[in-house]
Amino acid sequence: MENIILLINLLVMIAFNMAHPVTPRMIQELQLPDYMFGVFFSMMAIANFVMSPIWGKWSDQKGRKRYLILGTTLYGLAQLGFGLSTQVLPILFFRILGGAGAACFTIVMVATLSDISTAEKRARNFAWYMATYSSGSGIGAVLGGYIGQQGSYITTFIVQGIYSIILGIIIFIILKETNQNPREHKTLYLEHLKLTKSNISLKGNIGITIIVMTLITLTTTAYNSSINYYAETILGLSSTLNGTITAISAIIALFMNIIVTPYLAKTFSVYRVIKVVTIIAGISLIIGGFTSSIFIAMIVIIIFLATSSMIVPMQQTIVTKIAQENYGEVMGIQGSAKALGMVIGSLGAGFIFTIDPELPFVFSGLSAIVAFYFLTKLKEN
Repeated sequence: MENIILLINLLVMIAFNMAHPVTPRMIQELQLPDYMFGVFFSMMAIANFVMSPIWGKWSDQKGRKRYLILGTTLYGLAQLGFGLSTQVLPILFFRILGGAGAACFTIVMVATLSDISTAEKRARNFAWYMATYSSGSGIGAVLGGYIGQQGSYITTFIVQGIYSIILGIIIFIILKETNQNPREHKTLYLEHLKLTKSNISLKGNIGITIIVMTLITLTTTAYNSSINYYAETILGLSSTLNGTITAISAIIALFMNIIVTPYLAKTFSVYRVIKVVTIIAGISLIIGGFTSSIFIAMIVIIIFLATSSMIVPMQQTIVTKIAQENYGEVMGIQGSAKALGMVIGSLGAGFIFTIDPELPFVFSGLSAIVAFYFLTKLKEN
């Protein structure tokens, strides 16, 4: 069962990442403002924030399989609408719909894997989950970029949409329900949208980790939402090379999380390592934003990708140590903080790109340095 679920995740991640390399071309050909790449990303982030807890709650109550099917199918339909639209409002609508579909699959996939993972296999299964996530992202980006370069960017969206819908059918045929105790009475979970006071204190280490999550998410989102558009509009790279950049990023993240991060966590204090990699990530991006040398920019971006990919896993390790009694609530608040970082990062990068194309990278780097400042306040347990 684990192998089937992991294979499904690999195939769906290929589908979900096919359009990234051709989205800059879409913006250019439709003559949309440069900042729209940030607006597109923020629409998905908002949908993710609103719908993730709802999908998770409903999959607890009604079972996982139907929502894995719904997520892939909804995303496929949204991408068909996104790629075929030529006006801003329909495009934004389909971006929101796509964000809801992607959130549905990714949230329920984690829950599905948890259902079938024994205590002995949990760490192994989630390590392979991250491996299929990164590998699928890279393959999808290269494939989507290649298809887009052979013809219109619309072709990539059509292939992506049809492929996603076919995957929904495949999941319906081959996957068995993993939630053995669903509750048939379905309620709409909206607690994350209410402005109520948390039962936990946001002071001390917990508050610092939540602030850091916001800043690091802002950093990675500003970078990720800018790099493809920068590569195509400023560097003049093709859709295939644009996809290759995304694939290389995924490979670096895969290597760091499978090999380097576990070694460093065992050898050194995770509190010290996270501070070092955060400040290196911030400085490297700022250098990349200011340098005029392509060679130096490539080196520092690789350094950023390597170090930034380690921050979130290390932060989650720290959270498990300091929030044992309120872990669920802390994860919920941290999820909201992450969504806030995604919205600010994507919109901020989009709008300052119109001032100077290198500014989003400086913006990202400064956010990481501010995160480092807060990490220095973190008390080691």
